[in-house]
Amino acid sequence: MDHSIINKYLAGEASETEVQEVFRWIDSDPENRNEFIQYKKIWALTSKSTENQDKTWNAISTKLGSQKKQLSITRYWMVAAGFVLVFGLGMLMQYILPQKSQEQFSYLAETRIEVPLGQMSNVVLPDGTTVQLNSGTKLIYSGKFNSGERIVSLEGEAFFDVTNDPAHPFVIKTKALDFKVYGTSFNIQAYPDDKLISTTLVEGSLGIIGKNGSELVKLVPGENATYRQDDRELLVGKVNLEIYTSWKDGLVTFRNEKLKDIARKIERWYNVEIVINNASLGEEIYLGTIMKNKPVDQILEVFSLTSSLKYRIVTRANERNLIYWDKKSN
Repeated sequence: MDHSIINKYLAGEASETEVQEVFRWIDSDPENRNEFIQYKKIWALTSKSTENQDKTWNAISTKLGSQKKQLSITRYWMVAAGFVLVFGLGMLMQYILPQKSQEQFSYLAETRIEVPLGQMSNVVLPDGTTVQLNSGTKLIYSGKFNSGERIVSLEGEAFFDVTNDPAHPFVIKTKALDFKVYGTSFNIQAYPDDKLISTTLVEGSLGIIGKNGSELVKLVPGENATYRQDDRELLVGKVNLEIYTSWKDGLVTFRNEKLKDIARKIERWYNVEIVINNASLGEEIYLGTIMKNKPVDQILEVFSLTSSLKYRIVTRANERNLIYWDKKSN
């Protein structure tokens, strides 16, 4: 792997193609992921231009020497060149910009990851945390993340597997609630146009934080918390984890959901527009399981066979396909 590309990724300067190249390299081998985490920690250390250069390089040598798998001489100098470049840029910024401007340059830069409707995406954050993003989801983190302030903003649905780092808490901010991670894997659904925010804990411990900063509840594995934004009620209970997390594996289970709410999800998953012509149909409750990776017409056929719904698809050239839902006549 060309470490100059990793430098660009950590600095938030990589192109979309380069970002995907980094992700593929990390996913191809567990050793690559471990090397990336170590590389990121050393990169963060050397990017602090106010530190003494000799001390920084001694720290790098110590870290590299502690690894069981040593870098080859050629690979080492490739990494070292990247460190020098990053350190040099930091020193240059001190001379060119006033301190206040430099802080703004460092801290205001942010990375935005947006998943289009009809797609899903896997992301590896700079600390090694993995995130699976569902359709129509946006994830944002600032330049401070690289310095240990692990705060992200989420709009949509994502499954997190957070790298444990007690010294640097991992915080997720959504429209109505925040979440403090204590080393865990969990699912959060917080689309901006939904009235509910839902989180389900698989492993570890997860604190749910109100916007006033107070911790409302701390979940244990197997629990789901649903927050109704209309009346600000938080409901917590034990659940079947697969119902809330199987979407990342292409399987979705509906339990007592209204068809109008399911229609909104299908619109995101398949990038289509659904018009429900019968109000009572939208209120109908549905129970069942679908395979999310199937074409939308096959999914609709399942609904047609297991409910009172009938559908009609209108293909449009430059717009999302239009789907009409009607109620079957008796």
